This record gives sequence, structure tokens and C-alpha cells, in this order.
Amino acid sequence: MKFKTVADYFDKIENISSRLEITDLLSELFERLPAGETKKIIYLLQGKIAPTFEGKEIGFGEKLIAEGIAKATGFTRREVDTLFAKKGDLGEVAEDMVAKKQQGSLFTNDLTIEKVFANLEKMSRTQGSGSQELKKKLLAELFNSATPAEAKFIARIPLGNIRLGIGDPSIMDAFAIMFGKQQNKDWKEMKEEEQRKIKISLRERIEAAYNIHSDLGEITFKLKDKGLAGLDEITITPGTPIRPTAAERLPNAKEIIEKLGKCAVEAKYDGFRVQLSKKGNDIKIFSRQNEEITKMFPEIIDAAKKQLPKECIVEGEALAYNDDTQEFYPFQITIQRKRKYDVEKKAKEYPLKLFLFDVVFVDGKNLMKEPFIKRRKKLKEILKKGEIITLSDMIITDKPEELEKFFEEKIGNGLEGIIAKDLNAPYIAGARKFAWIKLKRSYKGTLDDTVDTVIIGYYKGKGKRTQFGLGALLVAVYNQEKDVLESIAKIGTGMTEDILTELESLLSKTISKKKPNNVVTELEPDFWVTPKYVVETLADEITKSPLHACAKKEGIGLALRFPRMIKLRSDKKLVDATTTKEVIKMFEIQKRVSLDMHN
Repeated sequence: MKFKTVADYFDKIENISSRLEITDLLSELFERLPAGETKKIIYLLQGKIAPTFEGKEIGFGEKLIAEGIAKATGFTRREVDTLFAKKGDLGEVAEDMVAKKQQGSLFTNDLTIEKVFANLEKMSRTQGSGSQELKKKLLAELFNSATPAEAKFIARIPLGNIRLGIGDPSIMDAFAIMFGKQQNKDWKEMKEEEQRKIKISLRERIEAAYNIHSDLGEITFKLKDKGLAGLDEITITPGTPIRPTAAERLPNAKEIIEKLGKCAVEAKYDGFRVQLSKKGNDIKIFSRQNEEITKMFPEIIDAAKKQLPKECIVEGEALAYNDDTQEFYPFQITIQRKRKYDVEKKAKEYPLKLFLFDVVFVDGKNLMKEPFIKRRKKLKEILKKGEIITLSDMIITDKPEELEKFFEEKIGNGLEGIIAKDLNAPYIAGARKFAWIKLKRSYKGTLDDTVDTVIIGYYKGKGKRTQFGLGALLVAVYNQEKDVLESIAKIGTGMTEDILTELESLLSKTISKKKPNNVVTELEPDFWVTPKYVVETLADEITKSPLHACAKKEGIGLALRFPRMIKLRSDKKLVDATTTKEVIKMFEIQKRVSLDMHN
């Protein structure tokens, strides 16, 4: 298929705000795409050329893109930079300059999806001497044959910022709509509620496959190639990460026991949540975002060779540990281990321990449907003794006072708290259910837990902060159902001068002239930014607010009162942010606990 067709769809999507219209247009595009090209478009929509766990990056710097535009259009680099300073988007710069191209080309060809993808893939592989010139040549080749609309997205894709506000949920919804239309000839005549039920049912089937095989490109290829039957070919496989399960919140030990009854209670470690996949000598470690981080943790790899069976997928928390004092290091120390360089040096300085808490696959057998208590027993059976990998601390109880005592003990040891688990629950990949419940701190009618928020914009500094160019952040939480970010707070405290400088440096590179498509707010910051950076935020409480969009109904939403930044969470992405549903539940817990205190 011609890339122009795709670019035209992208252009339409960029200029509408209705999520329903966006998914309908996406569905229409996916219907027209051949199976093999569908996979490529899904990756490009995700800002990639391959699934995350393969680690193939297409991200190039703005300098390279600017030089590619200049090389293809005949404008000078200074002219490109001047227009970029004005527009703040190299995609729009490419669009304008290709439309006004000064230097014609004797030979141009219509661009295909295959050609665009092949050039981007080749650029990502090109390294060493002369690589920059070859990348510029490959990029200029695309710009030279591009229409203005094509040029806009060819410039944006390598920057990892396509600016359409489309996440994985929207892609899965679009496929569900596509199959809904195919299976129901009277789709257009159906009532909206009927369409919604069919869409939800189909979306759940697609998401179930994605939860155990984190490659949406491959899943959509199967769907296009073999229809819904293609999902039956998706199985859990070592080397391909599953999407991790997540925990709900309750405010105290009493409510946890009331909810779960007799349950497992594990220590909650403040480190890297990792998934370790082993098949023979092929061992891979994945982050909670399914990024492969194997090379960062050599001591865990060595231990896995000796302590784990030939084929397995296990989950745990890795954190830095001081053997001399028998104490856990804080997260700020552990995060230093996430690096590409000086790995061995940091491994000696801050060695890690891996505390395993679950197993989902052993020697060809999928254990996800087994109850937790059986999985834990299996985990204990397969783990050989060693210094690096061990089991998480755990008790089984149905007594609130025992749970509370275990919780206080873990807090005293410098850990985050506890996770209570339903003994009979299967492993629920990619979902947040009450099978796991976390208790991090004692709730006292205030918001003592932190909220992971996404930066959607920022305000210029005033007074002393003028020199930093940044004074406050506009942040949001993630509405999973609508695949949008809803504003919840303006943060102006908790930021040191070093953090202000770092944030301004990061955010100024992602400035957008208009509000991103996937952002919902009535506030207007001085600068909109591409939503990609997550900050951990603490506040006094959650309050009702007419200003913020989080959970907004009848003109009233939810907001954080007196929010302050704790730290930048470089280990988390947009989809890992606290959800709107979680904020609603936290608000309900806060009201409940506050009421109890006054009774």
C-alpha cells in the first residue's frame, strides 16, 4: 500500500478530538491494510520498528532529522532551524518545506509502507564510521519522494513522537470495531449500546492474547491473516514477556482480610519489578514495560543459570542490598543500576538481590491458571539455594492483627509495605484486580500513598525560578477506558534547582504548539509537552475540583491538594501511571477512613 494513504488517515486523525471518530478512522485504515503491512503500521504507531522487548530503537535526534529535511528540500540548515523554532514541530517543518521544495528531483517514486519501514529499519541498524551520513541519505531519500503529509509523519516517527495520541487501547478498540463490522452486516443500523457490547467482547479477546504475548504487531498480523482464529495461535513463550498483573489498594489490614479471607501476605520491595525468562542458556530479563534489561544485571543472570530450571518464566523484585549492614538501599540507589555503561562497576558498588514472588511457566507448562498457592509451592520447589535469588518474605493468615504486625515489621526494615494475595486466584496478566491488594502506609484520612502522574505541560518560572525556565508542572493520570490523560494537579513544590534544570532540559525537547490529542483538561499551561515523563507525586489529600478533568462528572472532577513532586520515575511510562479508576478508589478510601476517625 502507498504510504500516502496511511499519512492521509494520520492527518485526519490529528485534526479531530473525538475518541470515537479516531477509533473509527483507525478501524477503516486497518480494514484496508494487508496483513504484513498492518504489523509495520502498528509498530510505527507505537513509535517503534519492532516490539519493545526486541530493543530495536528508531529514535534519532532532532539534528539528524533537520539535516535530512535540508538535504532533501534545498533549504539551508539555518532556515530549517528558524522554522522549527517558530513551529516547535519538525513534522510541520518537513510538511511546509517539502510543499515549497526548491530543489526538484529528476526521479521520484511513490512511497510505499514497505519502503518507509525498510529505510527506518536500516537507519536504526546503521552504526560506526559514516553512519550519520548514511542515515541522512536514507532520510532525505524518503523526504525527496514524499508528499507534504507523508513528510510530516516521516519526520515525526524517528523522533518517537507521532503526535496522534493513539495508545494500545485505541488500536485494540479499532480492531474490535473492524471485526464487529465484519461479523454484523447491520452494524450501522445497530443501537450504540449493542455496538458497545460487541466491541467490548472482541476487545477482551484481543487484549487477552496481548497480555500473554507483548507484541501487538504480531497479534494484529495474526488477526488480519487468519481472523479471530489467529488468536488461538498466541501462547505463552519464554523470551516473549507477558504483561504483569497489578494490585488494588485498601486502607488497612481489617478490610484486606474482609475482602480476601485467609490470604498470603508478602513483603513489598521498593526496587525494579522484573520478569526473568529462561530457556536453556538463553536468559532474558524484562522490565515492567517489557523492555529487555538483561545486560544491566549480570549477577542475576549468573545466579539464574545455577538456581533456576532449564525453562521458566518467573517474576520478582530486584533491589540493591548492603550485605555489610544487612539493609536494603532506597530506590534512588537501586535506580542507578539501570544503565547501559559502567554496568560491572555499579554491580560491585550496589549488588542486587532478586526476591521472587511468582512463577507462570515451567518446563513447557503454563501455570497462569493455577491458583496462587500452587504457583508459590512450585516456585519454592524449582528455586535452588543461592545468595542472589531468593523467595519474597511471606506469611499466610486470616487475622488482621497478624497482617498488621507483618506490615509494621516490613516498614521497619525499610520496605514499602505489603502485598496481600488471594490464595486461589490465577495469574491475571495485564490487569489490576483484587486478587492482589497493596498496603503501603497507614491511612489517616489523608493521601499518604503516592500517585504516579504524567507531565502534560509546564509553566514558566517566576521570581527565582525565572532562570530555570520552569516553575510548575501540569500533570495528569491515565484513563485506561478512554485511552486519554486527565489533568489532576499543578505541581510547584518538591523540586530542587537541579531537578528544575533537568526537567526543563527534558521537557523543552518535547514542546507541542497545541494540546496533545490524548490530553483532557481545561487548563492552559505556558507549554504543552508530549506526555511521556512520569513523576511520583505526594499530596495531602484528594479533593473535588471544577478545574481538573480526572473523573469529571457534571462539571466536578478530582484533584490533588497541595501536591509535591517526590521524584522523576524514569522506570515508568505513560501506561504505568496511576489510573483514573485508582484515583476514584483512593478518594473513596480516604472518605471512608476519615469518616471512621470521626465516629
